[in-house]
Amino acid sequence: MENINKVTSKIIEIETSIKLLEYLKRENTIDDGMYNFCINRFMKKQELEKNKINDEYINDLNNYKLLT
Repeated sequence: MENINKVTSKIIEIETSIKLLEYLKRENTIDDGMYNFCINRFMKKQELEKNKINDEYINDLNNYKLLT
């Protein structure tokens, strides 16, 4: 079976939010503490979403072939 890379909309939303934070930091709109706090929260959310995708792939019985 071919491995299809799936990206959920939540991961895309998180990555877009990170890009926005990077822009705000470059423009000195937010300070380093707020930037680091937000980035850490987004990274944890992103890791949870990626784990969720991996768990769904592992638990899907159609992804396994029977060897006889």
